[in-house]
Amino acid sequence: MSYIVLARKYRPQSFKEVYAQDHITEILQSAISTNRIAHAYLFTGPRGVGKTSLARILAKSLNCVNGPTITPCNSCSNCAEITAGTSPDVIEIDGASNTSVDDIRELQHELLYPASGSKYKIYIIDEVHMLSKNAFNALLKTLEEPPDNVIFIFATTEPQKVLPTIISRCQRYDFKRIPIDSIVQRLQEISLMEGITIDTESLYLIARKADGGMRDALSLMDQAISYCMNNITIDKVRQIFSVIPNQIYHNFLTLIYEKNAQTLINELHQIFEQGIDLQEFISGMQDFIRILLLRKLQVQIKDINQDEQVMFDELAKLFGQNKLMYILSYLIACKTDLKTSSNPYLILEALMIKLCKLDEMEDIAKIIEKLNYGSITQTQPISNISSAQSQPVQSKDSTKESAVKIPDAISKEETTVVKLQFTQDNLEQLWQRILTRAKKISQMCAIALESTTSKKAEGKKLCLTVEGNTFYNCLKTNLEALESSISELFEKPVKISLHLQETEPPTKVNIQHTTLEDIKQENPEIDKFVKLTDSVLVKTL
Repeated sequence: MSYIVLARKYRPQSFKEVYAQDHITEILQSAISTNRIAHAYLFTGPRGVGKTSLARILAKSLNCVNGPTITPCNSCSNCAEITAGTSPDVIEIDGASNTSVDDIRELQHELLYPASGSKYKIYIIDEVHMLSKNAFNALLKTLEEPPDNVIFIFATTEPQKVLPTIISRCQRYDFKRIPIDSIVQRLQEISLMEGITIDTESLYLIARKADGGMRDALSLMDQAISYCMNNITIDKVRQIFSVIPNQIYHNFLTLIYEKNAQTLINELHQIFEQGIDLQEFISGMQDFIRILLLRKLQVQIKDINQDEQVMFDELAKLFGQNKLMYILSYLIACKTDLKTSSNPYLILEALMIKLCKLDEMEDIAKIIEKLNYGSITQTQPISNISSAQSQPVQSKDSTKESAVKIPDAISKEETTVVKLQFTQDNLEQLWQRILTRAKKISQMCAIALESTTSKKAEGKKLCLTVEGNTFYNCLKTNLEALESSISELFEKPVKISLHLQETEPPTKVNIQHTTLEDIKQENPEIDKFVKLTDSVLVKTL
């Protein structure tokens, strides 16, 4: 007999063998016991968590010679045929290869014939979301009024692609990802039955790589057995799956803590020489930092075994939560940069050097505190602190002449926390900043604001005089957003009062330019307006 892979050999054959889906198996068993069988079921969830296996178990429970029963015998002809996939009354259809409306009409034609030797005729349609819209529509009437003793079981990994009208006609059951400890437990059981020796670290590594799917875990186990035979060790498992040991990441974080950039770069070059995928390296380091953060918060983690927890706990004592979050944010940004860079090695080298210099940057909360309580007074010109991003901020309590760098991700306006009184002088001082903020609302709004003929601070009001209906209407449309933006710069909210300056229309116009290009070259403001409004030059008599 040919070899049977573990995923098939140890496929669940009864409700009790289905792992980590008790919330579904208990309901189905109760429905069978009380004879409340629905005519259509929808099983959704990630791959390899037992959707089609449970569909077969449900079919056996209903069509077993002793059924309906919650404990199918798995020995009668009906159970044996369903297990082998040869039952004429339990038809499994691949939705990915039978997507057309003609396939569904053929299925509907078969519904006219009753079950041959079973109580129910059951259709299991896997990956049902792959059906075309016309095929779904052809199913609607059948699902609304199905023939007697016909049951549909749909399985899908993407329920959002199934028509709501189909879902509403089914009982929906959402399968969960299988926890790592449940996968480890099952792998241990199988290794004992197969007479295989495997260490705990290898079990956890396989379980993590399976990403919540039991089928994937059994496939990975098969791969490990093929390479290691009956003695599976962690070193060989890492070689098979190109997994970087946690000890490597431990060394990297230790060197970052010690600010030893030279040794860290040498370690990184060894990673390069081994040909390890850089995206996988960054992903693994992100997972390592995640576990560090959770252990820092004293959260129990099932992703790692007890021996590894000691290593993580010792390393977590060296770093504060803020620093770990900084490292994680840099890693996330680096992973994105690697996808588009022509020199990924340079990006990683620069990242590691930057991580070694994290202590040279001060927490933004402390910088804001210094801005509020001593380093910068309210009467100090705001221009002196608006360039805080490019200028080092001297640490007040430092005895050395060291500079505090503000992280690049912090904008200039976030570092400017001092608000001024709303006066005419301060309005004039901040006018360029107000225009810059207006551009974020719209370019046309900024042009209209810049074109005002007068601006006055009167109490809590900003009085603006506007010439021309076009600019006046633009500012009026964006009035609320403009008031909110300007108010952020002053101590109290500012209201805007608009005044339209009426002008007499000219009785005579001397056209000195013959083309629109001539006009645009002479007046940059008109050039901006033309680009924003797609204006054209029209000559009239």
